[in-house]
Amino acid sequence: MKIVIQNKLSFWICFLFIGFASQSCEEFVAVDLPSNQLTGPIVFEDEATADAALIHIYTKLRSEQLVTGTSNGLSCLLGNYADELDYYGIGGLPAFEFYQNNLLPSNSTVTLTWNATYNLIYATNSIIEGVSNSTGISLNSKERLLGEAYFIRAYLHFYLVNLYGEIPYVLTTDYQLNSDIEKLAVMDVYAALTTDLQQAVTLLPESYFVPERIRPNRSVAYALLSRIKLYSENWSQAVLYADEVLNNTSLYTIETDLNSVFLKNSAGTLWQLLPQFSGSNTLEAQTFIFSSGPPPSFALTSSLLASFETGDLRRANWIGTVTDGADSWYYANKYKEQGNTGSSVEYSILFRIEELYLIRAEAKAQLGDLVGAQDDLNVIRNRAGLPNTTAVTQATLLNAILEERNREFFTELGHRWFDLKRTGFASSVLSVKPGWDAKDLLWPLPASELLLNSNLLPQNPGY
Repeated sequence: MKIVIQNKLSFWICFLFIGFASQSCEEFVAVDLPSNQLTGPIVFEDEATADAALIHIYTKLRSEQLVTGTSNGLSCLLGNYADELDYYGIGGLPAFEFYQNNLLPSNSTVTLTWNATYNLIYATNSIIEGVSNSTGISLNSKERLLGEAYFIRAYLHFYLVNLYGEIPYVLTTDYQLNSDIEKLAVMDVYAALTTDLQQAVTLLPESYFVPERIRPNRSVAYALLSRIKLYSENWSQAVLYADEVLNNTSLYTIETDLNSVFLKNSAGTLWQLLPQFSGSNTLEAQTFIFSSGPPPSFALTSSLLASFETGDLRRANWIGTVTDGADSWYYANKYKEQGNTGSSVEYSILFRIEELYLIRAEAKAQLGDLVGAQDDLNVIRNRAGLPNTTAVTQATLLNAILEERNREFFTELGHRWFDLKRTGFASSVLSVKPGWDAKDLLWPLPASELLLNSNLLPQNPGY
């Protein structure tokens, strides 16, 4: 495991200094302590500095790493890796190798994703250890800080296991232990995820700590639990945890207007990330929207466009068109504001209630509750202006739900790729891509990490 900062004290001096330096644009809690006076105990004796450490993790996720809306984030990379995006840019850029399904163990983006995510896990573990040992933070604040940290640790590992397969589940900042840590089987990782999230559920409040749903609450932990149980085919628990969110109607309702779904005050949002500056909006809009053709980088595929039924309002409201008079190209237009709007109107959404309806629909179908599955599926279809589903058998319902997820979550955080992979359809759907091979179900483990830690061997098959 490559954690480049081995000393926890120097890590937090650096980490928090960067965070405080940008607090005016990140809406950090004001902290007056100079960075050269930050010591290990002081960082976690004060709720404000501990909170700033958490906020900085959210900042890195929004702007730089893993789920960022930039072209280096999973929405873009996995959109190209699967069948959502066609690549038009020059060769050599990160997205091109993903579009070609031509990843190597030396790929810089594969390595960066691994290292950056594990460094955030290190930061999260440092928060857990520091807050747990703190004597200066109130019990209520401790519980909330720890609940967020346990959730974040699970959230980060969730993406790693679904990208790379067997991975280490890192629970400590002890460098010696981490330097030769072993991989866990996928189901063991899911067990560890569940443990962290169940801990988060007991600690996180039901209400939001701050307005605008920019910090995870208990429902967000339930939502990730429901997703994990769906992925691990524990259908009854997937339903159970989805119910915890969907039954919380005082906080969440599905927006009837499709143009309200991605606004910052959407009643269907569970968790979203604050833009960097006041008045700015999402990086996703900057990444996906283009104004002239041919597209400068990537555009939606014809297969995605063809998947929409006649009358589907998502096609009209969430997809934009550019034409040069002879040809037309299409882009994701879920987030619509590229520039400064004076007051921000769109935040980057990481969890929304529609996913819980479709998780519950799929799990119910697997359990034989076909009427219940139809009801949940129809909530999403009817909101899109479509009639009730005509699927009546388990097989046709499961296929209809998979297609509905494709139309609902395109270019959102790799949902399409993970759905194709977990349902066994990846090879049959993506075999039309010239670079596709069965080994592409997993990314390669970074070659540099295998040299540092032989316990990460063997390399994923085919690499």
